[in-house]
Amino acid sequence: MHARSHCTAGAVVFLALASALPLTAQYSAQPAGTLSVTTSSDEARAAFLAGLDDVENIFFERGAQQLRRALSTDPKLGIARAAYGLFAPGLTAAQRDQEINQGVADAANASTGELLLALAWRARGADRAAERSTLFKAAAALLPEDRHLAYYVANSEPSLQERVRQLEAITRRFPDYAPPLNQIAYAKNTLGDVAGALTAAEQQVKVAPNNPNPHDSYAELLQFAGRLDEAATHYQQAMALDGDYIAAHTGLAEVALLQGDGATARTHYGHAMDKDQVPQNRLNYRQAIAVTHVNEGNLTAAMAGFTAVAEEAEQNRYPAIAAAAHRNLAVLEAALGDKNTPHGHLAKSQEIGGDVPAQQVFAAVTHALLGHMAPAKAAAARFAEGGSAPNPAPALMRNIHSVNGIVAAAGGGSAAALDESQKAGPAGALAKALAAEGLKKEGKRSEAQALRDEVLAYSQVDLFTVIAKQRAKKI
Repeated sequence: MHARSHCTAGAVVFLALASALPLTAQYSAQPAGTLSVTTSSDEARAAFLAGLDDVENIFFERGAQQLRRALSTDPKLGIARAAYGLFAPGLTAAQRDQEINQGVADAANASTGELLLALAWRARGADRAAERSTLFKAAAALLPEDRHLAYYVANSEPSLQERVRQLEAITRRFPDYAPPLNQIAYAKNTLGDVAGALTAAEQQVKVAPNNPNPHDSYAELLQFAGRLDEAATHYQQAMALDGDYIAAHTGLAEVALLQGDGATARTHYGHAMDKDQVPQNRLNYRQAIAVTHVNEGNLTAAMAGFTAVAEEAEQNRYPAIAAAAHRNLAVLEAALGDKNTPHGHLAKSQEIGGDVPAQQVFAAVTHALLGHMAPAKAAAARFAEGGSAPNPAPALMRNIHSVNGIVAAAGGGSAAALDESQKAGPAGALAKALAAEGLKKEGKRSEAQALRDEVLAYSQVDLFTVIAKQRAKKI
């Protein structure tokens, strides 16, 4: 609920586009300074705006339905087609490109603001962040009273602190607009301001009480804070508002896992699988089910689950999911002390998915758990190179510290591992658990047990954290 500026270029782009568009297209009837929706169909306009509201509130499935309704009424509504191409779940990369490019072509016959926004949506991907930010800013400068554009400009700000400042300014201008509160909440949580995050999330619920996403976001942040019963209540409220809101089912699954109820977690993941029409997502829920088995110590079931996902993903040509399943198998087998098969899974995941950052993380952790320090350090160093870029994402830096801590602990550096785990924050559970194991070997039992208790209090449900908890229970 979960990104870059070049004002001069933006001004040039804006002037070129404005001069190229007919005046009738530039001035469709809308309140002054807000985005036009150029269509003769009131139904198409209403459906587009409803779809935009849904996708901004992280309800992509329903948003896609609304956008399809808009396009069925007006197939030439370019801004709706571009939005559909960007946000609709389940599209292939080629399908997204086709829809967005057609949307941009159709938006060229609409207002300047619509064309700028469609172009910004086309500039997706981290490598085009500066271009995207420039286009958002050009559109917002043209339409200064449009809350959506102000929101997109703020969300493209790389500095979290500055992003929060801009988003809070938007909430003062548009107090009944919920999406900025969602982003404020998650940004503050990332910055370590848990109380501020919960306050923003609670305010989002008050602003949009009948939308499921605010309840889901508040629930997730309560979950992160360890307040599981309250989290479950808000997940249930999100589900009561819309039974098809899949995130509520996965949220309840995570709460159940954290409460040690694997059967209930698997039931909720099953509900999510039943409701989700995207095959790749259903495979990911099956990987989450495998993690519930790890949490219960049923490693045979976990291995079978990951193996089945890897095979099915390869058969259906979902390389990213197949690679992820092989990586999960590598780490799990290494954690079990298997000295042989993890290498095959790492090789397969690299063959399928390449030496991407996720591969570097799992290679470093797998080799560290096996005690193979040279390849562990090499993979960790490659992953850490991403942190040298300007304005690295806080999540990236936490993960770099996490990997460095895991590698340090595997090499016998408990003090360095503990320091890195503290910097890793919510990503630091496995580094901390390994540091605790090292302290126990050094005879520092009370310190090790204090770290054990910290690990067991983590509220994350990723594979690394679940493995960390399993190890911590033995200290």
